[in-house]
This record gives sequence, structure tokens and C-alpha cells, in this order.
Amino acid sequence: MSTEETVRVLIEAWKLMVGRFPGAKIEHAHAVATTFANLPLPFLNLSMPDRPLPAPQDLRAALTVIKKRAKSCEHASLVALCDSWAPPEWERIAAEEGFALALNMTGMATDQLLPPRRPLPKLEFRRVSDQTTARDLAMINGQAYKMSLDLFECLCNLHLWHQDSFGYVGYSADKAVTCAAVFPVAGTIYVAFVATLPESHGKGCAEAVVRHAIEQGRRALSLAGKTLTRMTLHASDMGRPVYSAMGFDSGARVVLLEPQHQTIPS
Repeated sequence: MSTEETVRVLIEAWKLMVGRFPGAKIEHAHAVATTFANLPLPFLNLSMPDRPLPAPQDLRAALTVIKKRAKSCEHASLVALCDSWAPPEWERIAAEEGFALALNMTGMATDQLLPPRRPLPKLEFRRVSDQTTARDLAMINGQAYKMSLDLFECLCNLHLWHQDSFGYVGYSADKAVTCAAVFPVAGTIYVAFVATLPESHGKGCAEAVVRHAIEQGRRALSLAGKTLTRMTLHASDMGRPVYSAMGFDSGARVVLLEPQHQTIPS
């Protein structure tokens, strides 16, 4: 996955997802794409430079734009920075501008999944189609990322879940344990909202639900006239080995930065 694709897909994915919330504000100008859902969950309020920032003054200029836009969002927001497009001393510059590292992500892509390495768990998959399944997906993500579940209340609705979005929750003995979603983004099948309850880690649940979401999404999109083969995502450090084993190749690293007075658990 090229650096350009890593950045472009991330920006387009957030435009699509964030744009579905009623209070969304999207602005893409002055080398920065800003996608604010104006909701309590910081991941839904994101700004990202869309081009290389080779010199320190380039990064400072982008962060100045980002800080100005952040004032228009009533909730906490994050910055996504492709570190290979930033100057070598980006961490020092970010700190001087009032930002700290919150989370690492890696752009990943494949045109064909590898076969499973082991038998996958037998789960019951339910598509997100009502507030119950939407809440299950939201709460699994909150628990997986060890964040306040109150922040995820803004996902307990159907704003995200249109006809072309395919969220699935995996249930074991009628308990929601894992989830994933796919969306058509930039000519690819984009994988997002992948999470598993901590007590269900190591059982193959995430791989099972991701494969199911991709299969169902690809089939439905094909019937609607969109034949998509390329699959993309942005993986946390914890999730990257799972996706690598499924056949996803790693691309550029994207760091999420937060204002230093703010804390996003990783």
C-alpha cells in the first residue's frame, strides 16, 4: 500500500463515515482535510494533512490550520499525521505545538485474502440494522479500546448504517463478542470498527467477523453494480498481525496526535 493510498483512503473513509452524522462539518482546503462529526468520540473528529510536509515550517503551518479548525468543534479532536511525509523531527515539533502521540496506525491493503490458518470459531453474525446491533458494535469497540463507554453512545444509532454499509456483530452463546464493518471507499472495500472483547482475544473472532463482513459487503456491492476487489484498512499495532496473516500488506504509518491536555487510552 503506497503512502499516497494510505492517506487518500483514510481521508475518504472519514469523509464518508463522518459525513453521515447530522452535525458533521467537513472542510478540505489549505493542505488539510478536516472531518468533524461534532460528537464526543474523538476518533470521529479528525484532521489530516493531505500532502508531504518536508520542512519543519510546513508541519507547523499545517498544525496551525488544524488548531484553528479545532476551535469550531465543541468536542475533543485528533490529528492524523503520516510520519513518512513529515520532517524527521516531527515529534519535537508536534510537542512544541501542543500535541502528544495517542495511537499508531498502519495503512494496509490486499487484492486477495489468504485462506485461514486455522479453523475459525463458529459465531452467529447479525448485520447492524437496528439500535440493538448498533449498540452492541459500539460497546464492543469501547471495551476493546478501554475507553469510557459513554463516549460510544453517539454510535448507538443508525446514522452510519446505510444500504451500502455493512456492519456485523458476532455472537457466541447469544453474547456479542466481536464486530467489524466494511464501506465502499475510494474504489476499495474499507474495513473499520474491528474490535473484540478482551476476554475473547486469541480465538480468531476478529478474523471471522472481518471475513464475513468483507464477503457480505462484496457480494451486495457487486449486485448493486460495484465490483470491488481491493481491500484496505488502517490497523492498530495490536491488530496488524491479524491482518498480515490474512494477506494484507503494510503501507505507511499514520500517527494519531491529541492535544496534550487530552488523554485517549491506547
